[in-house]
Amino acid sequence: MLTPLEIQKKVFRRVFRGYCEEEVDSFLDKINQDYEILYRETQELKEKLVQSDRSMDRYRDIEEVLKNTMVMAQKNADELRQNTEKETRLIMDRARIEADELAREAEQEAAAIINEAEQRASVMVSEAEKKVSLILEEYHRFKREAQVFRMRLRSFLDAQVKLLDCEDYGPLVENDYEEEEPLSEPA
Repeated sequence: MLTPLEIQKKVFRRVFRGYCEEEVDSFLDKINQDYEILYRETQELKEKLVQSDRSMDRYRDIEEVLKNTMVMAQKNADELRQNTEKETRLIMDRARIEADELAREAEQEAAAIINEAEQRASVMVSEAEKKVSLILEEYHRFKREAQVFRMRLRSFLDAQVKLLDCEDYGPLVENDYEEEEPLSEPA
């Protein structure tokens, strides 16, 4: 591309019957001015284009960084969600295990308490049965003793009745009667 300076310095050869030098110079001056304006505009546009390219590159870099950031953010969000889900599952599993363990411990404690209560109850029942047995033995002993006492008392009373029925008690009674006061009859 020609520069305005090249156009300005361009010298044409002179020939016989050539163009009018003033018109050519005037026309070249006008071309030079227009070309200079166009050249400057072209240079400015080139600079703007370079700046635009730089800006575009910068924006592309920013876009790429944003895309990468978005991808990483999505990836991190997915990982965080997965980790949170895993952690939640682990917490729930631990809670279930602890609950099962507590339930087992409670069942074992309850079984131990029931076993201890059954043993105590068994001991108490056994002691009560022994006491009942002793009381029954004592009751039977008293019953036997009462029967023996009744039998002895009946024998004694029978003997006394026989003695009273006996007619031969006269002199004994008379002698005793005179010495002692009369006995009152039993009621």
